[in-house]
Amino acid sequence: MTATARATIAKTPTGIAGFDEITDGGLPSGRTTLIGGESGSGKTVLSLHYLAHGATLCEEPGILVAFEESTERLVKNFAGFGVDLAAPGPDRLVFIDAQPDPDLIRVGDFDLNGLVTLLDGQAATMAARRIVLDGLDVLLALLPDAAARRREVYRLHTWLLASGLTAVITAKVNPAMTMTTDDEPFGLLQFMVDCSVILNHGVTRGISHRSLRVQKYRGSSFDENEISLEKLLDFYFM
Repeated sequence: MTATARATIAKTPTGIAGFDEITDGGLPSGRTTLIGGESGSGKTVLSLHYLAHGATLCEEPGILVAFEESTERLVKNFAGFGVDLAAPGPDRLVFIDAQPDPDLIRVGDFDLNGLVTLLDGQAATMAARRIVLDGLDVLLALLPDAAARRREVYRLHTWLLASGLTAVITAKVNPAMTMTTDDEPFGLLQFMVDCSVILNHGVTRGISHRSLRVQKYRGSSFDENEISLEKLLDFYFM
């Protein structure tokens, strides 16, 4: 499919003009998008821009769940791009620190049931429309085996579908991975989500470059070509 065909599903704008153009309107509304890529490829920046745009310009309150870096650190880092994530206020944008303690996880069974219950209540309280789960791979890597990881991926996916939130999950993924087998949690995620975006960060002749490719988008047209991430964004990475 190409971006010339009309979309057949509702879209939620990210506020990133280039990305909204190649996806014919943004992310699939009420569904989940997976953004995968290596460390430093721009996953968090892209997802936080989407969240901030909703809270400040679209009257769509949002929730940030941080599994890797603390939300305080994310807010400070993002201020370097000229965006104050704290500006919308706690009724428009809520930050939840969910960095796992490896020692606590290793001594007993662990699941996402408690977090899902917390998110369900928070989303209802603030009438949230958007959610970003940043660094889900950090949590899944600490689960004891593949069966546990698949179980929690299913748990999270089931809740997101029922919530009606337009969700973004970010995870560290090798861009060379096909992400199509059930043996890997992200292969399972890629199969379940409605939109999958892969980011690349490379160096050519000493020059750093980042690129983006929409891998799949159910029910919609999209541009399948790899595109320079810097050209899509209104700012440049530091």
